[in-house]
Amino acid sequence: MATEHTTLIVSAFSGLAGALITQALTGLFAYLGDKRKSNIELSKEYRNKKVEIAENYYYVTGETMSILKKSVQLWKGRNIPRSEKSYRSMSDSLKEADARLKQMNIDNWKHSLIGLYFNVTLSYDELIAANNKSHELYLKVLDIESKIREASDDEEDRERLIGQYSLAIFDLCSQYDTVYAILANDMDKVKTNLLATFKDN
Repeated sequence: MATEHTTLIVSAFSGLAGALITQALTGLFAYLGDKRKSNIELSKEYRNKKVEIAENYYYVTGETMSILKKSVQLWKGRNIPRSEKSYRSMSDSLKEADARLKQMNIDNWKHSLIGLYFNVTLSYDELIAANNKSHELYLKVLDIESKIREASDDEEDRERLIGQYSLAIFDLCSQYDTVYAILANDMDKVKTNLLATFKDN
């Protein structure tokens, strides 16, 4: 009778231990499953955000590169003797391109977040520095252009100013070409990184 009682107690403890282990394992598996789902959701959210930022960056950077190319062509065209009407038309085109670029940067502020998700060469601060340098070179060209208009009839003085003007345009176009090349490289980096993200998932 004592043996039956002991067997009964052992069976009860075994059953209880089995139930506790089953419950603990069920809880553990549920926790791991929830954690896995949460990680998948976070990963999906992160990837979606990367895609959104990359698309915005591609649009703004592509437009910026197009405007840079157009500006280089217009500035190089200004270095050729033309009529006042041609100069005015080119100046209007440059102002229009510049205004469009500024408005695009305001409307599409998300492209500024690219450094949070991708390792680009031209970070936001460096882009501002590049823009400031471009603006300084642009103002230098305008200043020399103004001096040429106001120049006296002294042919030697005028030739000197025209030489400075040509050099200033060359420096400005070189700056635009440098920024263009960096942006093209950064766009390639973003594309490669984004494609790798999709292959990993």
